[in-house]
Amino acid sequence: MSHIGFLFDLDGTLVNSKPAVERAWIQLAQEAQIPLEKMVGLHGIPAEQSLRMLLADRSEDEIKNWVDRIEHLETSDTTGVVAMAGAKELLSELNEKKIPWTIVTSCTIPLALSRVKAAGIEMPDHTVTFNDVKLGKPFPDPFILGAQRIGLNPNQCWVIEDAPAGVVAGKSAGCTVAAVLTSHAKEQLHQADHFLDHLDDLLPLAFN
Repeated sequence: MSHIGFLFDLDGTLVNSKPAVERAWIQLAQEAQIPLEKMVGLHGIPAEQSLRMLLADRSEDEIKNWVDRIEHLETSDTTGVVAMAGAKELLSELNEKKIPWTIVTSCTIPLALSRVKAAGIEMPDHTVTFNDVKLGKPFPDPFILGAQRIGLNPNQCWVIEDAPAGVVAGKSAGCTVAAVLTSHAKEQLHQADHFLDHLDDLLPLAFN
């Protein structure tokens, strides 16, 4: 069963952090005076990249302050952050069968740690976070690095994603992409190779 590995996005894929994310970003939008409608479509893109787009007209110092602020707001609020249905069981099965996998997230290290801890999911040592790459999703760099870290080529890896930015990143990296329909409709994830209604559907599909 080897020669396939899995690269999992975190938020919306293994962990449901939606309420906490929304609370943090709504608060930041109010504090930084960013119109809420500008926040649409940013899911899956690293916070710093998002803020650089949203605050392109502000000074570098101010942008850095808001990057620190969102990190604090998101890391400190884990209320309602839980594992997605089937996530723990799926990761246990991969471990039992010695199938390589890791997490590839747009979160920073502190944020990823706070989310996995709240959800009760393990975070592998070779997890890829925004701290590990110059360019996060939708660029392919995170998934290319993820494949390397589990000792495989990107074309041997399945990317499991819920966001358009992640699907684009996975395809650009040369991976097979399975989109979980937790946060977006199929139409928004049309570049994915497969669609999953539930994480239970993944292994039968990958090893059929």
